[in-house]
Amino acid sequence: MSRVTTRGRDEGVSAVPVNADLEIEDKILGPFTARQTAILATTAVIGWLFYAGLHKLVPPVVLLAAALIIGAALVATITTKRDGLPLDRYLLAAIRHQRRGNRYITSDADEPVPAGLGRLEMPVAGLDEAGVLDLGPDGAAVLIECGTVNLALRSGDEVHAALAGFGQALNALGGAFQFVVTAHRIDLTRRAELVESAAAGLSHPALETRARAYAGLLRDLSGERDLIARRVLLVLREPGPAQHAAGGVLHRAAQAAALLTGCGITARILTASEAVAALACATDTARPQPAAAQCPPDRAVAVAEHASPFAAWNAPGPGTDGLSSRPTVPDQEV
Repeated sequence: MSRVTTRGRDEGVSAVPVNADLEIEDKILGPFTARQTAILATTAVIGWLFYAGLHKLVPPVVLLAAALIIGAALVATITTKRDGLPLDRYLLAAIRHQRRGNRYITSDADEPVPAGLGRLEMPVAGLDEAGVLDLGPDGAAVLIECGTVNLALRSGDEVHAALAGFGQALNALGGAFQFVVTAHRIDLTRRAELVESAAAGLSHPALETRARAYAGLLRDLSGERDLIARRVLLVLREPGPAQHAAGGVLHRAAQAAALLTGCGITARILTASEAVAALACATDTARPQPAAAQCPPDRAVAVAEHASPFAAWNAPGPGTDGLSSRPTVPDQEV
């Protein structure tokens, strides 16, 4: 359980318990879900068939002991979780993973895959100029970058108003959507070097002094702390054929951006290049940009060295003196 702290109108701060697992399955028979109940019922029927066929050949005590052992093992398997998955699903995923191999190649569906390799199947089949992701039979999707709101600096009435507006915006979204929050380490050393190199060209000694002090602050931050940049993405998906779903998901994305902006949350639809960078960052957080060239069909996929999508922290911002303190990547927090 998570605890969310809110400020009341007059009663100060109160803690409200919120279930951390919002996708928990419903229990229909004691502590067991529908899937677990079906597994137990199927096993019980199979066990009864074995008993009916073997009770005249095997002592009942032996059959009872075997049934107790199998039942206990089955209950432990379907109730124990590993990394958020029930143990039975986890074992099935591990078996599929071992059978498919750990190295993947890009190839057509009708081409054979060499032994020890697997076919790389990506959900995104294409991308248009507007930033709409073609998901093939699953429809189309659009990525929206969202800002954050600091509720700790607001009064109780303002907090309630902001949460009420956000709730109304969520209710008005409709369709399939998901918020994705990611965090990435950033390094300000390169930005400090650029600021310091540009300080000598400033027109006034006071500006140069301030610039060098700013560069020293950036170095101190990089040396003393692990800096994290957070990013919030809203993913909207529209089912149906991609050519028909693209217009619908773009319309929903524009509405979602307007609704979130009305709540005080900055929101903008990612362009095609920004969407590519976001997808590459999700698959390889250390090197978020995609490789320059597509991997040949007969080789394993490799990602080349490239710049971080948060390179804006390491380069001067806009302006004549190149010393803007705001990075070009919006809504990041340090």
